[in-house]
Amino acid sequence: MDDRNKNLKVLTMAINDAMKFIRESQENRELRKEVNTCKPEELFEKLKELGYDFSEDEFEESVNMMHVKCQFEQQANQLMQTDMWFKMLLK
Repeated sequence: MDDRNKNLKVLTMAINDAMKFIRESQENRELRKEVNTCKPEELFEKLKELGYDFSEDEFEESVNMMHVKCQFEQQANQLMQTDMWFKMLLK
């Protein structure tokens, strides 16, 4: 596997992790509580410990990909609320 394919595979895995985190954070109150206790500079390390390995840019890419796939306004609203919540964690 050449470097380009390897990088693409890592990026795809990170985006999948971000999408998984988005879905699970919408449903799992305990996960949200645990993440809410993090300081902004500790957030991505904590997420990695929890099995979600992605960056802020990969999170944004995941939100964009998921937003395009929303079939109903309610789905889009929930996704945008999750996006806003996550951005607040980073401040």
